[in-house]
Amino acid sequence: MTAVGDQKKVWYLRRIDLFASMTAEEIENMARLLDDHHLPGGVELLGSRQRDRVFLIKAGAVRLHAGDPRHRVTLALLGPGRMFGLSSTVGDDGPGIGATTLVPSFVCFTTWSTMMEVVVQYPTVMLKMTRALAEQVFQAESWRERLGMASPRHRLASLLLQLSDEFGEATAAGERIRFRLTQADLARMIGLSRETVSRLMAEFVRLGWVAREGGLLVVLDRAALASQGRRGDVS
Repeated sequence: MTAVGDQKKVWYLRRIDLFASMTAEEIENMARLLDDHHLPGGVELLGSRQRDRVFLIKAGAVRLHAGDPRHRVTLALLGPGRMFGLSSTVGDDGPGIGATTLVPSFVCFTTWSTMMEVVVQYPTVMLKMTRALAEQVFQAESWRERLGMASPRHRLASLLLQLSDEFGEATAAGERIRFRLTQADLARMIGLSRETVSRLMAEFVRLGWVAREGGLLVVLDRAALASQGRRGDVS
């Protein structure tokens, strides 16, 4: 009989597309291999003792970033069902890559060697995992390239759209981002000053593109935000 803790793991795993093709018994076996953690926001996940682990986000959000703590650049924002990790044998183990929980999150992890045993046993999961990791690498590289060439206006507009895509929930007004983000949070994600983000957010609100609802950001006009990527302004 499945223990209460394992039942919770199975409940989450059943809702992650990566494991959709597995039977109930296979999911229960997989759940027992995963070490679950409820973490507050701001926790570093890729420290020196965690360089050979693979992480699976069950709930919440994680920011992947590069650079030193004072000059971090966001590479990707990952939500439930996403995987990430560093390894000297599987992917990059460079010291400049980090991951931090953006909000209270439910994250599980295991070692790469254990994960490889699982995916060899379940080829469909291996295929899905390979596709998921390849997609995340592409998104991270595209995000970094766009940031390098983009104006502050474009950076902020692109970030709001990405947050809406990954963490938005539909409301009568628009797409509401499910967790609180301050202007300082937004600024750190795209390498801008808080003052610049404050000025641009005020403009976006005045134009009716974005609003705040109970402290949460709401994207009201996706087309207007997307058009900022097609403009040549450098404001």
